[in-house]
Amino acid sequence: MYKYILYKFSDDKTHFIIDKAVETTASDENDGTNYKKSYEKFYAEITIKKVPYFAVYDFDYEKLGEGHRKKIIFISWIPANADILNKFLSAASKQILVTKLDVSFQIQGIEAKDIVFETVLDKVRKLK
Repeated sequence: MYKYILYKFSDDKTHFIIDKAVETTASDENDGTNYKKSYEKFYAEITIKKVPYFAVYDFDYEKLGEGHRKKIIFISWIPANADILNKFLSAASKQILVTKLDVSFQIQGIEAKDIVFETVLDKVRKLK
């Protein structure tokens, strides 16, 4: 099983390709102390990119009074400083990837603060 998969446009911008797939490790599946650390590694990797990326992330968290939870989330990273063509292609193509991957929960980031752990955690905890 994968912790996350990063997708990007092919060099000719005609299709999506997998840029990286990171497998879940034993430390990802512990008592909860590494949930944030695991996400922060992903966050650091994606937010340094100056071009749009899409990710499917197996997000672990604790829901108050309900214990450990997992949610597969789709994250679109379209940084504000990306060139206009990449922004346009990403916005126009994102739904195609979401539909193919059959992911129901999405988070969009244009600034790093949009996809920081606490922001994502707050959003998934509000889900039923």
